[in-house]
Amino acid sequence: MRLSLMTYTVHAGQPGGLATLEEIADFAREVGFAALELSARDLDANAPAQAREICAARDLAISCINGPADLAGANDAELAAGLKQGRELIAAAAEMDCPVVMIIPGRATGAEDKPRAAARIAEGLRELVTVGGEAGVTVSIEDFPNPLAPYASIEEVGYLLREAPGLGLTFDNGNWLIGGDDPVAAIEAFGDRIVNCHVKDWEYHPNGRIRLPDGALIRGGLHGEGLLDHGAILSALVATGYDGALAFEYEGPLDHLTATRRGAAYLRGVLADLQVDLG
Repeated sequence: MRLSLMTYTVHAGQPGGLATLEEIADFAREVGFAALELSARDLDANAPAQAREICAARDLAISCINGPADLAGANDAELAAGLKQGRELIAAAAEMDCPVVMIIPGRATGAEDKPRAAARIAEGLRELVTVGGEAGVTVSIEDFPNPLAPYASIEEVGYLLREAPGLGLTFDNGNWLIGGDDPVAAIEAFGDRIVNCHVKDWEYHPNGRIRLPDGALIRGGLHGEGLLDHGAILSALVATGYDGALAFEYEGPLDHLTATRRGAAYLRGVLADLQVDLG
């Protein structure tokens, strides 16, 4: 396995964040990350070739690119626009020797619209999986923390994985809680489809922006001090034979550079206890 840093975690919009991809890459090397997971907006200011050069100059791999490709639209024009977004992400990944893209494929207009949206998303994902295969890029989705996203629970994610053969899963260790599921149960259900991994933590807070099924409000928390049992989750992941990126993600209110240093050190300790080689 290798530790990757999600660029948005330390982006300029976050507390203590950094203004440029160069600064983010320098910070990642300082803290000992082996790779970056880019967001689509990183490519707004940097062409794919430039982003690749920035990372290569610092001996950083690009583990994944994540971004929106809205496939849930009700009409063909909306679907075509979403497919165009997805193809652009795949093309950028291929140019940067990035093995995985994570598509955020849109959401339903309401609870009653979720079956239609899920079927439409599956249609679009089947096409993007084919495009990705031709480019040597694995297309994935993640379990997403929004009740209108028809890929928030084990049941919903399972439907899309069945309907889009070849689709990979970016396993987000914390987002399963929003869908009412146990992260370890999700690993047991989808271990052979996991191609990328996001590692975050949550904490209870009365002003949290995310609501659990039991009504409790949560927000991003420090790794090892929140709601998730990282030891159990990572142990289950190791047992599947997964040997890809663990992309660090912090969403809390603290200075994000400090929280990243602390969280990465904690995760290294957990992985050392599991005798995981980080290369």
